[in-house]
Amino acid sequence: MRYSQKSNAPCERGIILLMVLWVMIVLTLLGTSFFHLSSLDIQSSRNDLEKFQAELLADSAIHLAMSVLEKDSELGYHDLNSVWSGFENDFESVEFGAGLFRIYSDDLSEEGGTRYGLRDESSKLNLNTATKEMLEKLPGMTSEMAASIVDWRDSDDSETAGGAEREYYNNLDNPYDPRNAPFQSVAELLQVKGFSPRILYGEDANRDGVLQTAEDDGAESDPPDNGDGKLDRGLLPYLSAFSYERNVNAEGEKRVNLNTANNRVLRQRLEGKVSAENLRILIRYRRNKKFENLGQLLTGEGIDKTEKEKAEGGRERSNSNRRNRSESRRGSRSQAETATTQEGQAEDREPSVASEAIADTTHEGAILTFDEFRLAVDELTLEDEETIAGRVNINTAPKEVLASLPGMTDPLAERIVERRSSDIGSFETIADLATVEAMSRETFAGLLPYVSVRSTVFEALAVGYLPGSQAFASVEAYIDWGASGSKIRYYRVIR
Repeated sequence: MRYSQKSNAPCERGIILLMVLWVMIVLTLLGTSFFHLSSLDIQSSRNDLEKFQAELLADSAIHLAMSVLEKDSELGYHDLNSVWSGFENDFESVEFGAGLFRIYSDDLSEEGGTRYGLRDESSKLNLNTATKEMLEKLPGMTSEMAASIVDWRDSDDSETAGGAEREYYNNLDNPYDPRNAPFQSVAELLQVKGFSPRILYGEDANRDGVLQTAEDDGAESDPPDNGDGKLDRGLLPYLSAFSYERNVNAEGEKRVNLNTANNRVLRQRLEGKVSAENLRILIRYRRNKKFENLGQLLTGEGIDKTEKEKAEGGRERSNSNRRNRSESRRGSRSQAETATTQEGQAEDREPSVASEAIADTTHEGAILTFDEFRLAVDELTLEDEETIAGRVNINTAPKEVLASLPGMTDPLAERIVERRSSDIGSFETIADLATVEAMSRETFAGLLPYVSVRSTVFEALAVGYLPGSQAFASVEAYIDWGASGSKIRYYRVIR
């Protein structure tokens, strides 16, 4: 028995050694796994932290933009030569702490490429106010698509020719109702008949205005493109659901209604801007006739000549008395001389030809001179609402949007773009449209209800990133600097 016990001892010791080795192996594996998992957690936490930092950087870009807008708005008009638009490249690469941020947009000028700044929503057509005729002039827009937009936003179920109403949407494989109310965002177009991501967003997936390799390789990779070597921007750069103008003058004072304001208020607001004589005529004229368009004051288009002659009665009688006294002193002129004089006067009253600027000519029926109109027009309105949706800023709109406005032609739109980029500079008031060559009186008067030189809502595409890491964040925000100060009207994290 003793011999048997001694012979088993080495075996038992071997088993114990193996067990110890296995325990050590298991503990080593557990330790290694724990270390590896801890490293992953630490790396994941670091990635999350860096991602959060990148988002904060992008948000910092938005707040910087809000601050810039507050300062730029003091000018009285908005143009592309301002800090907010990236004129001085202040948004190209801004260092903040350990990271960087930028705000960018695609440049819609002929040069193209990337512009580092905000995009003015008033440089676009408003989906909720643009007419079908205006919409279908945009590049890539068909008459049927424009009709479908009108049907989507109107409150009835009467179908516009080529459009779609409730019956169409209810019969889709995944049926739904049209909004039958104003658009809440441009992305809502993806629910409208005839629209698709390809039509709305085009090939410029990152919206930087540069044709990237993936945007020009056909079906090889997203986004969808035709591989023709040309960048299709889609309809997105030309459409807005947010644009509006505050119905105030450059100083922020509420405009006065030309048709309904009492005489005392109208005189106070136009004092020093309009001569006493012309102001008297304006006030007398509106007793019996309402102005349909502010442009009538300058062009005379649509002015009731009979009523204007009545309004001028006092001045005409005064002029007649002066003429009679003068003739009694000088003696009567010959009939031939009188006829010649009258012909000359008639020639002086002829409206300008198309190649001349409206501002350079006195028009029959006009109540104000150009200098008076330029000073007075921003003080006046024909609407009582505090805000007016959809007016297009003639300083910032691309020629594609300008050409879609009523009465506008492509050559005239190009002249406006050339005018604002020339030595003359930006349009400081809508009256300055009258200085554009080949602008007819009819077109000028027809444009005024649709245009502005000031903007209220701006789009910001902001990115934040940390150099030396993969952390990157992209956000989109619409900044509204209305009467209550700057606020974010819409915000989303893109990536």
